[in-house]
Amino acid sequence: MDAAADESAFARARRRIAAFGREAARVQAAVLFTLAYFLVIGPAAALGRLFGADLLSRRRAVKTGWIPRAPRSASGSLEGAG
Repeated sequence: MDAAADESAFARARRRIAAFGREAARVQAAVLFTLAYFLVIGPAAALGRLFGADLLSRRRAVKTGWIPRAPRSASGSLEGAG
């Protein structure tokens, strides 16, 4: 017998309802994320720019831990490499 012929009406309805639910959830998530972006994230970013917020500390002179060294030539940096 064919597997599709063995499927009950209840199982077919359940499968269709589940597919509809997945599609509805995808649309709902897109709508909610779009609203969150335009109503929360966008205005917060605009206000931050307006008041000069620097959340990543890009404007301050921060000690990085890098050690300054004199520049070397490419051939000099390969000495003893193998």
